[in-house]
Amino acid sequence: MPSRAERRRQSKRPEPRSSTLLSREVLGALVLGVSVVGIVGAVLLFSGGGGDAPSGTSTPGPSFSPSNDDEAAIAALAQRSIDVLPQGQWPTLYDDFTAEFQERCPRDAFIQAGISAAQEQGANLQKLGFVRVDDVSIEGDRATATITGEVKGSFEYQVYGAFQKQDGAWKLAPAPDTQGCDAFTRLGG
Repeated sequence: MPSRAERRRQSKRPEPRSSTLLSREVLGALVLGVSVVGIVGAVLLFSGGGGDAPSGTSTPGPSFSPSNDDEAAIAALAQRSIDVLPQGQWPTLYDDFTAEFQERCPRDAFIQAGISAAQEQGANLQKLGFVRVDDVSIEGDRATATITGEVKGSFEYQVYGAFQKQDGAWKLAPAPDTQGCDAFTRLGG
């Protein structure tokens, strides 16, 4: 039989932890670590990074290369849809939209939307630029594409664009689930 002093020393020793409790602690630490990494990644992604180089928020795939006149016209409209704002030529884009879009967005409202967008961009206005068009899909007289633009030196962004052929010419059309003078759906960046 152990002496009284030995029994006290044994009672003060920590009991070994069960493997279940230890597993829970390790799992909890792992979840916490993954969450922190995810939050930091999200902050970097949505802030556009911090340096003068593009943040790489979009993954470039194979470059789209128009293989016919329809694809070339859609790519040109996609580029023009971004290039007109920093060039101060926003009002000239109005005639490149379908009659359906023009019915829901009168010219005056369209021009005002361009002025507001330019003011919102502030110093970034002159940094806006077209990067590429991807995922061009043409079905009859309708088409869609993913348009990637950038704020040079900061980040890239993507919008979903719709197009429609009217009177033999491709026009910008309102993307699904847009209203008023909104014509594109923001995808990311």
